Amino acid sequence: MTKLLRRILRGVLRDDELEMVAGGFDVIGDVAIIRVRPELPREARVVAAEALMRAVPSIRSVWAQVTPVSGEYRLRGLEHLAGEERTLTLHRENGCSYLVDVAKVYFSPRLSGERLRVASLVRDGEVVHNMFAGVGPFSILIARMAKGVRVYSSEINPDAYELLERNVRLNRVEGSVIPMLGDALEHARRLRDLGIRANRVLLPLPERALDALPAATEELRVLGVAHIYLHVEGGSPERRAMEEVSSRVPELHPYYARTVREVAPRLYQVVVDAVYLPSASARPSPGGRPP
Repeated sequence: MTKLLRRILRGVLRDDELEMVAGGFDVIGDVAIIRVRPELPREARVVAAEALMRAVPSIRSVWAQVTPVSGEYRLRGLEHLAGEERTLTLHRENGCSYLVDVAKVYFSPRLSGERLRVASLVRDGEVVHNMFAGVGPFSILIARMAKGVRVYSSEINPDAYELLERNVRLNRVEGSVIPMLGDALEHARRLRDLGIRANRVLLPLPERALDALPAATEELRVLGVAHIYLHVEGGSPERRAMEEVSSRVPELHPYYARTVREVAPRLYQVVVDAVYLPSASARPSPGGRPP
């Protein structure tokens, strides 16, 4: 989106100002978030935001990201630039609708294709634990695409959990998606103690995925699948991500890896799909599904 934003702003900003438009923009519902360097003057930011609204009429509110995503809840600082001064919006994706408050929860529209890929792998009747559910985009899409599933959905951020509950009702997947407020590792232990074994676990939070992986594995059934999202620096990110997973939990055998996106120069978000095989004698086959 960086090139698109710069095309929109060419002739609107000076060349030196255009170089400070560093990271493109995301559109979540009718809210746009642009990424600019701190040294870009506010007047130029406002001009850029107004030009973006003219170019994309569906955008009703524009904010600048002024701090990196950080903290336990993965929030980012925002500065209002143009349009309506609100952060709550309705985002539609893959046939589902999600209420998202961009100031209170983390949500990336750039993962739309990845959410569809994972949901398409889930078989009818599976038990799934989404360990970092957010407002529910993975969980709800799975429940809409597969019949008879139970998707236990952990979320520690109270604001995201409230929106998750609302989105479950909005998409009419009550009973299929089970929201759980609190720490995902504690939820994994509780489900295991209750005798609930998962066919599939999702770890879509790169900052915590590796630390949560042992607890996630303990609740998997044999031949269960983990979808693990990691941040990897440098070259050969897929190979290195698969090695990270194997070294952390030897009983998990990666059979698929893909770079989802570049989140910063030479820093990549990679997804690894791995199958739980307690015996090293059985090895997974290549491809998008375990054997």
